Amino acid sequence: MMETSREKTDQHSLSRGVQRIWLVRHGQTLSNEQGRFCGHTDIPLSPLGRRQAHKLASQLQHRPISAVYSSDLSRAKDTAQIIANKHQLDIIISSAWREINFGAWEGLTYDEIATAFHDQLGFFTDPEHYAPPHGETLTEVVRRVIPALTTLVQHTHKSEIVLVSHGGVLRVLLCSLLGMPFSNQWQLRIDTGSLSAIDVSLDKMGNLLATLAGLNMNTPLHA
Repeated sequence: MMETSREKTDQHSLSRGVQRIWLVRHGQTLSNEQGRFCGHTDIPLSPLGRRQAHKLASQLQHRPISAVYSSDLSRAKDTAQIIANKHQLDIIISSAWREINFGAWEGLTYDEIATAFHDQLGFFTDPEHYAPPHGETLTEVVRRVIPALTTLVQHTHKSEIVLVSHGGVLRVLLCSLLGMPFSNQWQLRIDTGSLSAIDVSLDKMGNLLATLAGLNMNTPLHA
């Protein structure tokens, strides 16, 4: 049954306060420059990636940031630490924010994947039903990121939050929050070293409500 306008109003009036979350994709790595799928492989920031992280920190330094969350992979952690230093904050690290596990594809370029796995490329056209060989399904990704985001929002924060993660995870997160098919994820451009934003709250049932406030808003540094 369709919700009435009054029911929608009541639902939003009972929701918790809106929380601004800045979504940061980590700075660039050499593997990113080479077009390789990094996944769970722990790869450090390149010199350009560190410069991108410092630029992000400068862009966010005057925002009322109360917490900085990060994936446990070093390219995200190091980006997050540079941002957190501007606010004299410790970073809160969780494996829930790791990149998608690309399984047998990790470390490979798309051309290498298309050659070696030419009959297993369903992930690129129908990611809702196919995963990389020995990798993670997008449903599995959602099962780790949505509870993590819900827990994050449930905590009381005085102001804004920064979440530093990875391109694949951020696209899946946005598709899930905005009710978009996973097949549309490739239409969400999220560059390395980029800044996006969502405004999130919880309804009376504890479900996440989200509005996209900005996507890939800054112009990341390039080599």
